[in-house]
Amino acid sequence: MSGTVRAGSYRDVLLLPFALRTFVPALLGRLSYGLLPLSLLFTVQQSTNSFATAGAAVAIFGLASLSMPYKARLVDRFSQRRVLPPLAVGCSAALVVIASTTSNLVLVAAAGLLAPPLGPSMRSNWRLLTDGSALKERAYALDAVSEECLFLGGPLLAGALISVASAPAALGCSAGLMVVGTIAMVTSPVTRHTTVAPATRHPLGPLVIPGLRRILVVIMVTASGVSLAYLCVAGVAQRAGRPGAAGYVEAAIALGSVTGGLLWARRSHTRSWSTHLGGLIAVLAAGLLAASFATNLLVLGVVMGAAGVAVAPLFVVSYLAADNVTPPHQRTEASTWINTANNLGSSAGSALAGLLIQRTTPSHGFLAGGVLLTLVAAIVWVSGVRQAGDGG
Repeated sequence: MSGTVRAGSYRDVLLLPFALRTFVPALLGRLSYGLLPLSLLFTVQQSTNSFATAGAAVAIFGLASLSMPYKARLVDRFSQRRVLPPLAVGCSAALVVIASTTSNLVLVAAAGLLAPPLGPSMRSNWRLLTDGSALKERAYALDAVSEECLFLGGPLLAGALISVASAPAALGCSAGLMVVGTIAMVTSPVTRHTTVAPATRHPLGPLVIPGLRRILVVIMVTASGVSLAYLCVAGVAQRAGRPGAAGYVEAAIALGSVTGGLLWARRSHTRSWSTHLGGLIAVLAAGLLAASFATNLLVLGVVMGAAGVAVAPLFVVSYLAADNVTPPHQRTEASTWINTANNLGSSAGSALAGLLIQRTTPSHGFLAGGVLLTLVAAIVWVSGVRQAGDGG
């Protein structure tokens, strides 16, 4: 039997009642995260005259944002309308203070701790919007592709604002987008129907579910391999005497991801999540192995762009798999754990890549990442065959 059947169109998704009314504000709010890293970095650097402090500020914000699953748990428990606006206002207020006064790392940490989980909340809204239809996978794909575009366009917009106005102005814009987008999203009629979940008794929440833990381990290890590849791209560009070219290669990966997400959602996939995950990770593995033989930056860009077609579909499948193994009242938090696992894996991969590039060559780093992802793909596929029918 074929593993795919025809799915509805993106137009069908956006024509769902209140879909645009909810999704457009959510995109505005999430755009703030695309602007934030660059605007925060240069705001702190200009305030302190220290790139070391500026880098520490961005790292602190990222570490504090690891609290996202617990904020998502509050959303599951008390609803988006009660939780998201106070978080957005608090985070934005901290960013405005950072932009208008001497930068304070404590305020940066506070902003990270208060950053609202807008992506997981929008995916929760998509579940409500597509309830009773076969459009959830298409909606998740649209969401993943749009988020990829935001993180492509966000730094460009931040750079333009910094050039035309100033870094604090860009940071203030990020704060404004966060508040406006969040409040506009939660006033959508869709959020009135959010079911208040029972209190989560176990401190680990959905992490006690074996199926979710397996998915998170797969995502974490895969993210390590992909992150390793990103730093190896930078290493190749540096050794070629063209460090700026790394940005073009990374843009090719992002373009591949957007293309892959759009193509993936043209079909409704019926095979198990483990089969899809294994196949998509195998595509990434093949790309990294091929990259280890790339002789110049142009070839590397083509190879990595082709591998990038698996990135957005990988997240779509991961979100769907998390939905399948967790109860409805924990799905916002479970969705957030996917992103957290990706971030943790990326950090580990970056550290590993630094060691590899320092002691050997970027090609060996690509090779190591490719071998790692090949093993992961094989393990996911084999374990999926063994566990077929158990729902996990």
